[in-house]
Amino acid sequence: MEDTPFAYSQKKTTTRARARKNKRGNARYEPPPLIDLVDRCKADIESNGWITTCLGLVQDALRKTNISCPDVLCLGLGSPSSSREARAQLAFLISSFTILEIGPSDVSVYDPVFTDADKTLFQSFGMRCLSDTDVMHGVERPTILYMPHCDLKLYENIIGANWSEEQLARIIFIANRFSDYTDNHPHSKLEVESPYLIRLVPHLECHPLPTLECFSSAFNNISIQHVRRPIPPSLVALANRVIRRFSTNPDHSSHSTSVMS
Repeated sequence: MEDTPFAYSQKKTTTRARARKNKRGNARYEPPPLIDLVDRCKADIESNGWITTCLGLVQDALRKTNISCPDVLCLGLGSPSSSREARAQLAFLISSFTILEIGPSDVSVYDPVFTDADKTLFQSFGMRCLSDTDVMHGVERPTILYMPHCDLKLYENIIGANWSEEQLARIIFIANRFSDYTDNHPHSKLEVESPYLIRLVPHLECHPLPTLECFSSAFNNISIQHVRRPIPPSLVALANRVIRRFSTNPDHSSHSTSVMS
């Protein structure tokens, strides 16, 4: 298939940012510093054992995949300066690399909607804020790909950019549950738009994050996912044949349904 541009959702970039009067009606309300808002979110998600349960799932995935000392690549987070949801998801990221003892310099973030305030915030935590020219979607080291609530197109392109048994073996996804797409979208449409994702799903081990009431929309449908071991030697080779065949003759899509099942 031909390469397609990486698409990032902008759904999390708008929120209430207008100044409001205080109770006396005399002065403009000054919002707390952005870092304080993130710290509040971090305190909330760490207050009831939820984050401990979540990171237990991540540690299980690291053990099952035999991955140690991973990098973290966060894509499509949204703007923490304008979204409470993005701040909560960032708080999860910060708590994760702290508890898992991953150095902040091994954590990279990218989203084209980041503001200057967002970039300053990331740098204050020691994370690498990638530029448009620096971002790499193919991973070269063991990596946790943190991609909360991204577009299907971005998930597909990320999987396609890492479509080798060696690369898939070194990735743990913290992202939307991929099987929801195959369960809820017509196969014929996914065959055209997401041929890599639909062939990866049957080989994934998936563990959803538990519900967090105070940030229910920030983490709903987010799961820890990785390729189940042992990885079938034919996973990539067979899929490549079907994808190439389909790209040259869409009429063959009906014959590819069971190839990777």
